[in-house]
Amino acid sequence: MIKKIIGLLGVLLIVQGSAKSQDKVQITRISTPITLDGMPTEEAWQAIPALPVVQYEPVFNGEMSETSLMRVAYDENYLYVSGEMYTSDPSTITTNSLSRDKYSQGDVFGVVIDGFNDNQNATWFYTNPDGVRFDMAVSNDADFGGGRSAINGSWNTFWDVETVRNEKGWFAEMRIPFSSIGVQVQDDVTEMGIIIYRWISSANERHIYPSIPPNWGLGNAKPSQAQDVVLKGIKSKKPLYFTPYVLGGVNTMSNLKSDSSAYYFNDDVKKEVGFDLKYNLTSNLTMDVTVNTDFAQVEADDQQLNLSRFSLSFPEKRQFFQQRSSIFDFNFGRDRLFYSRRIGLDSSGNPVRILGGARLTGRVGDLDIGMINMQTADSDNLPSENFGVLRIRKSVLNQRSYMGGIFTSRIGADGSSNIVYGFDGDVNTVGDHFVEFKMAQSIDDGIPKEDRYDFKETSAIRFGVRSTSSTGFGYQFTFNRMADDLRPSLGFVRVGGTSQKFARLSYGWVSGKNSVFRRTGVRVFYYGRFYNSEHEMLSFTKGIQGRTLSTQWEGKFKYYGDLSIEFNTGKENIPAGNDFNLIGKIYIPSGTYTDEKIQLRYQFSESWTVGGNINANTGTIYDGNISELELSPRFFVSKQLELGGSYRITHLSFPERQGRDQTEFTSHLAQFKGQFAFNKKATLSTFLQYSNVAELVGANIRFRYNFSEGQDLWIVVNEQNYTDRVQNDPRLPNLPYLQARSILLKYNHTFSF
Repeated sequence: MIKKIIGLLGVLLIVQGSAKSQDKVQITRISTPITLDGMPTEEAWQAIPALPVVQYEPVFNGEMSETSLMRVAYDENYLYVSGEMYTSDPSTITTNSLSRDKYSQGDVFGVVIDGFNDNQNATWFYTNPDGVRFDMAVSNDADFGGGRSAINGSWNTFWDVETVRNEKGWFAEMRIPFSSIGVQVQDDVTEMGIIIYRWISSANERHIYPSIPPNWGLGNAKPSQAQDVVLKGIKSKKPLYFTPYVLGGVNTMSNLKSDSSAYYFNDDVKKEVGFDLKYNLTSNLTMDVTVNTDFAQVEADDQQLNLSRFSLSFPEKRQFFQQRSSIFDFNFGRDRLFYSRRIGLDSSGNPVRILGGARLTGRVGDLDIGMINMQTADSDNLPSENFGVLRIRKSVLNQRSYMGGIFTSRIGADGSSNIVYGFDGDVNTVGDHFVEFKMAQSIDDGIPKEDRYDFKETSAIRFGVRSTSSTGFGYQFTFNRMADDLRPSLGFVRVGGTSQKFARLSYGWVSGKNSVFRRTGVRVFYYGRFYNSEHEMLSFTKGIQGRTLSTQWEGKFKYYGDLSIEFNTGKENIPAGNDFNLIGKIYIPSGTYTDEKIQLRYQFSESWTVGGNINANTGTIYDGNISELELSPRFFVSKQLELGGSYRITHLSFPERQGRDQTEFTSHLAQFKGQFAFNKKATLSTFLQYSNVAELVGANIRFRYNFSEGQDLWIVVNEQNYTDRVQNDPRLPNLPYLQARSILLKYNHTFSF
């Protein structure tokens, strides 16, 4: 079978796809200074012709309701971008946020920059009429298929923007250092890709350059569709950013006395100092160093409701791990070889002190490089450990294709060791069609020596083909095999010892000018999970552990948001000895179950003052029934105050069965998020969570005063309280009201050299 697949790959590789067909554009190098005041009135700006923008949505190439003038220029250290957003009725200009990185559905002017011109990765900068900065990182060509995470909203860098609002509209000037983008200079020439756009919230209208057809879900940020531009004579600075911090506070924790007679509170006074250092070794290679790393200001994780018998993963929010984090992506669908939350957190999510480490990311020629080495201190649950990662990817055949490898190591002071290596490739054959393959093996000292190097039992493989366009006919076919003893201890494996098959067929189309819809599509999904010991490659029935067949219709309205309806039918086989308690409450014995579910999702329009989502589903689960409703509203009271959150109610009912003490349960998972911006520098955010499954209520309150870029004062309060204090074991005392509390003050100051 493997020989047949390799042969097929050889045939497909004969045809190479081209990401872009437009000619390269030489942008203007300025020789006179630009004053960053929000008004592009300088002689240098006026000498540059405005870019030929078009309407991207609601109607591609439709008549634009307002005039938008966009320009781009550069000098040896900075890229400059200006926008003149003329508005016939200035009262319709909308700003809903004054907080850095907290975009809240309003008017926007933005630029997406593919600094290395690799058609895969980009940095995304945008602002609103009040000059608030938002930045993100784009990876995988903004393609969310195949388990990819294409947008990283936690990424931050150094740049400046100023805006002006008057009776004619609003105006913006951006100044972005090349050192913040990452560029390559060859023979004094730099090539990159650029997308510039304006979003008019009141009209649900987007203007864009270049003219990108709406064939993709996130086409306005798709690096492969960016305009290729040429710059000459860049001599980018290589600044050194040194960011020391000081932290003080107290952690209070409830503990059970050794004789189990009562609980007591233990106060741990924290006094910490440390620093981060960032230096561009070259214009395209960045080194990050950290000593006594602290993440006190990071927002708390969202509570999740787990309706399966498998573990959940959580997103990485810590800033140190954000710089070109997509380089380290090596996934097998939901499973991955590198999961950065393994560093500095134990299996329960409790912090583990990071003594220090270093991170190198960037691109040399056509080679992407990522290296990490970090050392943690010992903790109650883990010994002191060293973590190492090396990831390389080389462009092959064309700019949208690569082959690469990964190596990870986790070495404990107690003598434990885990090593993983892997090879992968993702090849753009023609147009939007791709072929991917992955192979990996783990070597873990917890496995007997005679079995430790058995490739069949300690490996993972993946083969797949897919198309990425959301219009016309689309497809994806993937096969995964995760061996029984695959143990990437620096990664995340949701279900081991299985083979998985995934198939997607879809058809989408851009609606006509008079249609209420902007884009519509239908999709059919199949997912099957099989036991390795019983599985046959071509079988869809033998050795099945679980399977799901889904049919989905999705419509994106021009003015009314997004709507989708999905019907699922599935089968789950729970083998003997693997019975479990669903959400820890309802006993599910081993056996074979079928289920059916219908689900409706609605997302509000970005042009509305009230935003958010509504999700509802009903059907069967195992041998019971489920009804679920989730509301996630966001209300923009003013540009200073945003209120939002979510409420998810899940009702489960099951028939009486031997060993099942509880047959019915209603889960309540509630979150409240409030954010008040005193101005562009001072922000207070509140995050409250309640779960009657975890029987906890928690609060994360953060005040931030941003004196300037890289200079912040944080006051952070975290508290977790028990909602059900009665213990299941009558021999134990009732739980205290407080589980844990921390009050921390942190100040960091970035020095630039």
